[in-house]
Amino acid sequence: RAALGEIVVTASRREESMSKVAISITALTQESIDLRGIKDFQDVAKFTPGVNIDNSGTNNIAIRGIASSGGGGTTGIYIDDTPIQMRGLGFNPNDALPKSFDIDRVEVLRGPQGTLFGAGSEGGTVRYITTQPSLSKSSIYSRSEVSFTQGGDASYEAGVAAGGPLIDGKFGARASVWYRHDGGWIDRVNPTAANPLGAVAGKKANYSDSVLLRLAGVLALSDAWTITPSIYYQDSKRNDTDNYWSLYSNAGSNHFVSANPTQRSAPDTFYLPSLKIEGDLGSVRLISNTSYFHRRATDGYDGTLYDLTFYQAQPQIANPNAAPVLPGLLDANNKFLPPFPLLDGTGLKGLVAAGLADYRSPASVQNGQQNITQEIRLQSSDPNAKFVWTTGLFFTSSRQSYLEQIYDPMLPQFLTAVLGPAATVLGVFGADYVPAFPQDSYFLKTNAKDEQYAAFGEGSYAFTDTLKLIVGARYARSKYSFDTYTGGPQLFGNPRTGGGQKSENSFTPKLGLNFQMDPSNLYYFTYAKGFRPGGGNNPVPAAACATDFSSFGITDAPATFNSDTVDSFEVGAKNNFNNKVRLSSSVYYIRWHNIQQTVVPPICQISFISNLGEAVAKGLDLQAEIAVTPSFALEFAAGYTDARYTKDARLSPVETNPVVAKGDSIVGQNSSGTNQQPGAPVTASLGLEYKFSAMDHESFLRLDYSYAGTPKWAPANQDPKSLQFDSGNFALPATNFLTLRGGTTLGAWSIAAFVDNLTNAHTLTSYQITIDPGTGDSRLRRDWTFRPRTFGLSFIYRQ
Repeated sequence: RAALGEIVVTASRREESMSKVAISITALTQESIDLRGIKDFQDVAKFTPGVNIDNSGTNNIAIRGIASSGGGGTTGIYIDDTPIQMRGLGFNPNDALPKSFDIDRVEVLRGPQGTLFGAGSEGGTVRYITTQPSLSKSSIYSRSEVSFTQGGDASYEAGVAAGGPLIDGKFGARASVWYRHDGGWIDRVNPTAANPLGAVAGKKANYSDSVLLRLAGVLALSDAWTITPSIYYQDSKRNDTDNYWSLYSNAGSNHFVSANPTQRSAPDTFYLPSLKIEGDLGSVRLISNTSYFHRRATDGYDGTLYDLTFYQAQPQIANPNAAPVLPGLLDANNKFLPPFPLLDGTGLKGLVAAGLADYRSPASVQNGQQNITQEIRLQSSDPNAKFVWTTGLFFTSSRQSYLEQIYDPMLPQFLTAVLGPAATVLGVFGADYVPAFPQDSYFLKTNAKDEQYAAFGEGSYAFTDTLKLIVGARYARSKYSFDTYTGGPQLFGNPRTGGGQKSENSFTPKLGLNFQMDPSNLYYFTYAKGFRPGGGNNPVPAAACATDFSSFGITDAPATFNSDTVDSFEVGAKNNFNNKVRLSSSVYYIRWHNIQQTVVPPICQISFISNLGEAVAKGLDLQAEIAVTPSFALEFAAGYTDARYTKDARLSPVETNPVVAKGDSIVGQNSSGTNQQPGAPVTASLGLEYKFSAMDHESFLRLDYSYAGTPKWAPANQDPKSLQFDSGNFALPATNFLTLRGGTTLGAWSIAAFVDNLTNAHTLTSYQITIDPGTGDSRLRRDWTFRPRTFGLSFIYRQ
């Protein structure tokens, strides 16, 4: 291609060329998504500077290092004009992320977007813009694919979207239907079998299936008014987790094995009906969006592994220094007798020794969302006026439910086997224990409601043809209320209830100065504030966490936590050189105040949220597009982020060491269970594309490379100065990922062959370790990595 194309975005809530928007933004159109083989946001993040996403199941997104594993989201997630991000009510919150089919574009806005997008967009905002129905133009889009993974099963997908006017100029519609199956590549075996590798419980068990349906219409009531109703439905289900045990696996041979005792399926279904009304009032345009987001998702963790580590860490069960010592645990030399340890780096041998090879305690985490959103905007119609403005009112009522259960029907037999015939649930966990769910060793049920009312406005005034001032503000009133009910033997007592409410006001201003030196060069400065509302903690069992609380200098976890805010300062530039080279660059400095962050007690591992002081995130990002020749193009993106605490944070004055130390890295974007990891400080991607003619058909060859550097600064759980330190944790290595694609165009069809993970990299991308069994043996570790090398063909029809 001889020149670079322009992308129109709506980052400022109105259509503008991306090169004219004074925001650090990455936008991927449907064509560029198909060209790169992007399936979901895991792939989007590879091409977006300064963005990290957890691949272990939580979908936590960090933009410019601003991330959290608890409380409200730090990244706004939108489908068109509807926010869908969730509040973390407990363990393993996982945001819903749409698939890429029939998406007009994905916009990633870096930096706080509190003025136009509200609470929760502290680090930035991710927007999925769907393809809209048309009153005048018909179109058809189809995508299908088949691929084969080394050491795994086949994957395939098929989808079609079509739309156009049904009554020319009066009524149009668009419908989409899509299905995808991702074949598994991790076998699950029975960990208590005599030969676990020979006892396969599920071949290629981590397969997943996804279905997407969408129907939208547009009705022109007059030349000035239109209404656009739509409904978006997505159903995804993963059959089993994507982690594997290095103990039994041989990654170099593409042989990945999970010995998790129980299968962990993860169904996730949501639907989103919405109604958009647009009216042209002359010099003013009115836009109303009404929507309802309904979601049900189930995930969790392996309760058997958690239970075994929990029980053998309790003094009254397995600590040789506990007094009095329970009979049957120790020999004459004060050493553990079988079946202890129940779990260590060699597997689950303790269960076999205890005659409990069939012991299982599956866990589940169920999240529900029911969000009602109403927004009304008024905005000026003339984009070339000296004063261009947008103002509006926003309301949302978001209900969330959370149910965490460890189903443990064999607990009495388990305790009898490890402690002797006299052991009973009541004898170990307290005579006052009255079970609410008799077969749950732990349960937590929480219902929460977030309400928010907001008024906002943003305007730009052009003093001259080159100098423009931008001023914006948002005032919001938010109220959070919740009630919780928790119990089970692991709480060492009767079930308990909790709850409360928290109301707050927030003011998030924005101030910007734009210098459009000429039509090809824009320079800007922006100050923006972001806000995240506070909330409350579920009850944490003081008996189970007594040792941790003692080191923290507290008697119980805090009942509530307060809001946090960011102040962001950014200097950026967008430059175009003869439409052959296009650059977007920015440097930023963000102060994060009163940070909401998850505290993970290293022994009991029952987490809670607290406000942990101050942090600074600073860095830069760069995007470049270069049309080297009419046939050869190059794309490059890179980001550098330094996001760390600037002072010690303590839960009480008596703490010898802080719970978070000065210099510790912020975590949240990679938080598999309790082994939280910081994101990569350096991310980079490079795309090389060569276009040529093959037998008179336009063809291409494309290579995409992405890099994520190893964390440079330790988080609290890897810092010996912190009370959350656990010597088993370590920094993740740098990763390199290559994709090769080549194809040709046959009329409206395009056919491409591809190889994902070209080098068959199996670098560690996340991990989880069990707590120390107290025997000096190695810790059991479960790992995540890239899908092995995958070969495939894709077929796209676009007309």
